[in-house]
Amino acid sequence: MRIPVFLVLLSAFLGGSQALQVKTDPAEEVVVVEGQKNVNLLCLIDEPMDFCIVKLPGAPAPFAASDKLPAPVEGITYYGLPWSSGSCGITIDTIKPIHDGPFECTVSVKGQTYKGQINIALSVAPEPPVIELASNVDSRNGEFEFGKKVTMKCVSRNGWPGAKLSWYLDGVKLTEDVGAEFSETSNRRTTVQQIYRRAIAVEDNRKKVTCRAEHTAYPGGFMETSLPIKLKKVYTNEKPEVQKEELKESVKPKPPQLTVSSVVAQRNGAFKVGSNLVVQCVSKDGNPPAGFLWFLNDQLIYEGLSAPFTSKSSRGSTVQQTLTLPLKQTDDGKVLICKARHPEGSEETRLKISTYN
Repeated sequence: MRIPVFLVLLSAFLGGSQALQVKTDPAEEVVVVEGQKNVNLLCLIDEPMDFCIVKLPGAPAPFAASDKLPAPVEGITYYGLPWSSGSCGITIDTIKPIHDGPFECTVSVKGQTYKGQINIALSVAPEPPVIELASNVDSRNGEFEFGKKVTMKCVSRNGWPGAKLSWYLDGVKLTEDVGAEFSETSNRRTTVQQIYRRAIAVEDNRKKVTCRAEHTAYPGGFMETSLPIKLKKVYTNEKPEVQKEELKESVKPKPPQLTVSSVVAQRNGAFKVGSNLVVQCVSKDGNPPAGFLWFLNDQLIYEGLSAPFTSKSSRGSTVQQTLTLPLKQTDDGKVLICKARHPEGSEETRLKISTYN
């Protein structure tokens, strides 16, 4: 059977027009810890390479990665098959802080250059987690009143990436009344926080609430902090504790800030229809504490609001409140508004909602 010449030419044209692409192993990113041994970074392409140049964080300049040439950087060796197999890579003997950042490879095939990249994310252990109580929780002498709801917050500060938080009561994992996680990132350091609310019961006496922060850079993979629960005696002859004098002057808080929970699914800044948009509004350093009003466009929001969590310091009060908003198709393009009301003046912050199916 004879194949028409134009079909042969068309097949050759289509085959030759397929764009080559550098594949990496690991794909896109590798999370490492300081001191980790023998970390391999590999670039692959479906044709023999003419050459391969790599750029490594901490190296003074790019260099050729070849099985025939020693690497000019101490602690770096070649990894992979020869260039003729469409392969080149390196092995980092020991991870150091200078290795944090993008690893890049530039390969040449038939005179054309192609690039690949692997982000080296150096994992940094967060500070040990802490449990903070809301300022309206009466816990003098570490004692709690039976039947009253206690609001507590666990905070893990300055880790990279952020820690994963969870709550336990005497070793039993808690799932009810646990709020969503919220995280803030600055200069490759992430602070994560989560709120837990519990009505103190008689059987809680002498138990302990534990917050666990899980992170790859912790020895053993996690660290914990615990809050012992001790019921307050109803009748006592103890003298009342002298309270510190509170800030009396009226102080306007900083402008409020909106943060989207890290548990919310996003795609290029858009939120999935049918999911819950979980956001937190924070007002810092005001006296008295600010109060919040929430709006979707001009419609006041009543449902899905948590009780405000208030903490006090010498600078004033910080208030935070969480909104859980079920997203509908008609919410696309609407604006979510958190308004912080205060005697010294009200301010608001906005979030434009984009959705996808």
